[in-house]
Amino acid sequence: MEIHHYTRASTLPLILQSGKLRFTRADHLDDLLEMPFETFHMSRQAYFVNSWVKSTVEKSGQWYRYADQHRGVRLSFKGSPFPLKKLRLELSRQYKSSNGELKKVGLRLNGAPAPFTKETMFGKGFLLMPWTDEESFGGDVLYVEDPADYVKQFVRSTPEITEITGGARLCRIKAAHWEDQSEFRFALVAIRGPELNYEDSPDEYEHELLNLMENWYSSGKGAPSSDLPFIDLPIDTLMLDHMTVMLGSGISEKDREAVLQAIQHYAPNAIVLESAILAR
Repeated sequence: MEIHHYTRASTLPLILQSGKLRFTRADHLDDLLEMPFETFHMSRQAYFVNSWVKSTVEKSGQWYRYADQHRGVRLSFKGSPFPLKKLRLELSRQYKSSNGELKKVGLRLNGAPAPFTKETMFGKGFLLMPWTDEESFGGDVLYVEDPADYVKQFVRSTPEITEITGGARLCRIKAAHWEDQSEFRFALVAIRGPELNYEDSPDEYEHELLNLMENWYSSGKGAPSSDLPFIDLPIDTLMLDHMTVMLGSGISEKDREAVLQAIQHYAPNAIVLESAILAR
């Protein structure tokens, strides 16, 4: 599977320097009708999306909309750039509910597949949630006539419980008028986490996370979504050796030089191509 990401020229040096790709919160995406569902315990603000296309043929619409009107670049990988991990951890403690009943709060993961490490999972202001299977993280977007009606089959919510089947499938349903994009997406789910850096003090972070969870469960409202508009996820830096970067036909000499310098410094084995679309 070869996937392609169209972006501004100024973004590529930032990606290479940080070793991360950005996931945008669902309510900040271009389509105002993305993920048209409401539940008692979870909103679309919990979902974060990173978009690609699988078509090897250049898409002028993608160049125009996402790559600065042909002045940007197209980043290509043969497979997912996110390394898959198997997370194992147990974090829990007992607490006393308002009626005096002794309960347990926390997390338990036993080899859960995830495109991130424990250190990335415990982010500043957010907590990433692994999917139940490896396939849920990435997939093709499905284009339908009525997204609001289509997603009803995946969501059931009452004041007591919310059930969502298909996991990330909700992130990959769009209206038919976007079908020309032939989009492929990676998706994350994140709830609110402590406003702390996990690496600075793991014990303090975990203690505060359990405090938050206890408050959520005691209130009966569930975990709130993160306030962050985006989350940057580390990529597999080994994939940079197999990366292809295509330069848009309208890229400026200044941006071309900055892109080539970043590639030479961070991904010297990457292949650099020129766009075949000569846009005015």
